Amino acid sequence: MALKDLVASKASLAEDVIERIISDYVRFDPDHKEIVFTPEVHGLPNKTKILIYLVAQQGWPYVLDEVVPVDAKPSEIEEHTNIAGGTLRPLLKELKDRNIISEKSGRYSVRAVALRTIQDELDGTAAGSKLRKRRSGRKQKDEEESDAATESANNGEQTSSSKKRVRRSSGGGVAERFQSWIDEGYFDKPKSLGDVQARFHKEAIIVPQTSLPSYLLKGVRSGQLKRDRAEVNGKTVWVYSRKK
Repeated sequence: MALKDLVASKASLAEDVIERIISDYVRFDPDHKEIVFTPEVHGLPNKTKILIYLVAQQGWPYVLDEVVPVDAKPSEIEEHTNIAGGTLRPLLKELKDRNIISEKSGRYSVRAVALRTIQDELDGTAAGSKLRKRRSGRKQKDEEESDAATESANNGEQTSSSKKRVRRSSGGGVAERFQSWIDEGYFDKPKSLGDVQARFHKEAIIVPQTSLPSYLLKGVRSGQLKRDRAEVNGKTVWVYSRKK
């Protein structure tokens, strides 16, 4: 990795933290300019849902070029988080008193200096939630394996293709999306680091620029991509293209 690939602006560092906080819980709908929660939000504490929603609002400048508000009224937070106003307002007050969020003209937003604190808190909440899910899921897994064994005995065999379909359906994420671009021919023409980040943003996926070199270099090392020096906008940068 070239040192140039490690250069990061203050904005890209903030983007990195935002992505880490919301990537499992939020998707952006650029057409309707709305935050959409993933099923992973189910079961999280109300305070956590509020923080995830408000942090996601801070992500709009990285997703769209046009101006979208990065703060929200209590009624908007209530509508998107499904938290009743009587429960919501005390939580907003608590977060404001802790200087995690700020309020101006009745609209709430996350303080940039609090992003790291929020990440640490949510990491702890997520870890606890995953532990509870693993514990509650063990019994279900045992039952499913027992049912599968019974079905296999009844049918004589369980095909390997079925197993592959199950494994494929459980996939997803940034790495899989990046691989699909290689397979679809996106890199048939050389692409710079900025081109790749713009493609992610076009698909409303927040990926910090500092994370992108790992995907590109993995493609190079696996023999799917090659990289060369090229002049882009008057600067010499690495560009990546599909190996033929």
